[in-house]
Amino acid sequence: MEIDKLDLNLLKTFDAVHRHHNLSAAAVELGLTQPAISAALKRLRTHFGNPLFVRTSHGMRPTPHADAMAGHITRALELLREMGPVAVFSRLTTTVHYRVYINDVGMLVVMPQVLKHVSEQAPNAKISIIDLRPDEVVEALDSGEIDLAVGYFLGMPNWARQQTLRKTSYVCAVRSGHPEIGDSLSIEQYLRAKHGMYAASGSPYSLVDETLARMNLRRDVTLRVPRFAALPFIIASSDLLVTIPEDLGLAFSRLIDIKLFPPPVELGEFEIKQYWHERHHAEPAFQWLRSVVRRETMRLTRQRPRKAAAGDVPQTPARVRSA
Repeated sequence: MEIDKLDLNLLKTFDAVHRHHNLSAAAVELGLTQPAISAALKRLRTHFGNPLFVRTSHGMRPTPHADAMAGHITRALELLREMGPVAVFSRLTTTVHYRVYINDVGMLVVMPQVLKHVSEQAPNAKISIIDLRPDEVVEALDSGEIDLAVGYFLGMPNWARQQTLRKTSYVCAVRSGHPEIGDSLSIEQYLRAKHGMYAASGSPYSLVDETLARMNLRRDVTLRVPRFAALPFIIASSDLLVTIPEDLGLAFSRLIDIKLFPPPVELGEFEIKQYWHERHHAEPAFQWLRSVVRRETMRLTRQRPRKAAAGDVPQTPARVRSA
């Protein structure tokens, strides 16, 4: 059968005539006129090369060929009916399970407010934060292991949908009472200090080191950890200096006794984005989650204190509502 040349409505006509054995009854069921049913039956006969239905004193009786086809056509129509229309997304009733990758900075700074909003607006929805190495994120998006990735990533493929959420930058942090660093941080102090750093998958190098190398300088890194969020706690009880995302520094300066400084070298800003696969692009449930993530990260930008000038101490983070 050349299915691409067959109108679905013709199969509905076939099914109705086969069940009713009567053109008028089939027309009533389908909301058509009897001449329209006759015309459809003519097209069916031409397509299948068979009379299909023969007029008798007992109505329109199917030929053996039509009887052989009837069960298949009925099942096909039932399957199509079961598919039904695309369900309308309702936050109040949805039971969607979101799977999200976001690094530990995002979990501390953004996710609390995202989770609060989702729990209030979609009480039956679930969210799982999936733990991945940065180099596993692309494969996880492609395979469907995660529905959304939020953060700063290098080398995202062209097929990944993306949206810029906000720009942010870095700060340097040391414990209050550091023996060598008081109310300002110079490049000389920075280079003399011992440093802790975040190193994904054991990477020994970072943006900071690349920037220093271009200036023929290097820092003394004595500690590498796989989690950004561990660094503020580590420096609170040591004399290490760390260079961390500003959001993380501001959040932790409200909880532990640390001081924040602008980096003494220009590190620039970086973009936080959210990424998703094309298969989720038009799905209302996932569109809504992305809108929540975007709204909460934009709120962070509005509440962030002014960017400190070189040598200044940033405004007291306690005045900032962190997410």
